[in-house]
Amino acid sequence: MRKSTFNYIKDVLADYPRIEEYIKQREEELRYPYREDDLNSGIKGNRAGYNAQDSLMITIEQDRRLAALERNKRVISNLLDECCEDTKIIVQELYMRRVPKYTIQGLITNSLIFVGRTKAFELRDSFFLEVAKDLNLNI
Repeated sequence: MRKSTFNYIKDVLADYPRIEEYIKQREEELRYPYREDDLNSGIKGNRAGYNAQDSLMITIEQDRRLAALERNKRVISNLLDECCEDTKIIVQELYMRRVPKYTIQGLITNSLIFVGRTKAFELRDSFFLEVAKDLNLNI
């Protein structure tokens, strides 16, 4: 797998615990866009409406960033539901925690997962490969 793809998936997994907040925040941005006060509102002009920008506003269904967040959430949650318990622990402890407490060797040493080091890396790599396939990333 390409290093850039691997790092992108790591970033997606790091954002996963807070993805609901990001989705809600983006929906709020789209519903209530920032509107700068018009300093020239008292000047007579050609009656060009200030609301022309509102007609160009992106709808929630068309927003690419919101769609990408929802797609990432759906893919990660589906794969976490399908994978084995050891894979879940590896992904959650190493990539979803804000400050990771363990390494793969630490997970094995402290009996949080019950596989060897090679198998642990294989589980992680297969999870990342499935995420890359589901997100249509270059492998």
